[in-house]
Amino acid sequence: MSDTVSYILTSSANQTIGAIRTILGKAAEDAKARELDETVLLSARLYPDMLPVTRQVQIACDTVARGAARLAGLEIPSFPDTETTITQLIERCTMALDYVNAVDSAKIDANTRVTLEIPIGPATMPMEGRQYLSSFILPNLHFHAAIFYGLLRMQGLKIGKRDYLMP
Repeated sequence: MSDTVSYILTSSANQTIGAIRTILGKAAEDAKARELDETVLLSARLYPDMLPVTRQVQIACDTVARGAARLAGLEIPSFPDTETTITQLIERCTMALDYVNAVDSAKIDANTRVTLEIPIGPATMPMEGRQYLSSFILPNLHFHAAIFYGLLRMQGLKIGKRDYLMP
C-alpha cells in the first residue's frame, strides 16, 4: 500500500516548515548574540531581483496551506504578508502548520485522482490532486525552503543539513 496524498503533504509540511521555524529561532538568537538588527537577515537576497528571506518563508507557508485547501476542496486561507520580525515569521509557520494539520485527510485523499484547476499566474493548469502535490506543492515548498536556508547561511548563520532536515 502506498502513502496517501494527505500523509505526504502533512509529513512534508511538518518537517520542512518545522525546520524553517527552528532555523528562524536560531536566526533570532544569532542576531541577538552578534548585536545585529534582524532586518539585515530578513532582507537578505541572492540577487536584487530575487525575493528576500521574509518572502521565502511566507511563500513556503502559503504553498502548504493553500495546497491543503485546494486538495481538500476548501476555501483558500488568507495569511496577509505583514510579517516584519523573526517572531512574526515563526508565528506564520505555526499558523500554516496548524491549518494543514487541521484539514481532514479524507477530504484531501478524495481528490487524489480528481483534476483540479490550479491557478498559475493569469491562467490555470489542470492537474490531478496527486500530480499537484508531487509536481507543484512539494517542489515549491522545497525551493523556497532551500533558498531561505541558503540566504541565512550566506549571512553567517551557523546551520547545517540537519537543521534543514529536522524540525
